[in-house]
Amino acid sequence: MAQFLVFTFYANAPLGGAHDFLDRFETVEEALENILPEPRRYYQILRSDTMKVVKEGLALYKDFDNRAFQAQ
Repeated sequence: MAQFLVFTFYANAPLGGAHDFLDRFETVEEALENILPEPRRYYQILRSDTMKVVKEGLALYKDFDNRAFQAQ
C-alpha cells in the first residue's frame, strides 16, 4: 500500500481536499518526481497513516533542500 499522499494546487486557487489530490506513492522521492515544477503550483506530501505533512512548498523548488541553510 502506498505510504504518501500528494495534494497539489495553484497557490492562489486551492480547490480543497479531494479536489487537490494528485495520487498515492510509495516514497517521497517518487511523489516529487510526479509534481510538475510550475511557478505558482504548491504541493503537500502527507503520510497516509498519520496524515502528517512530511514535505510541502512551491513545486518550482521541490528539489531544494533547506538543510543547507541551517546554522552550524
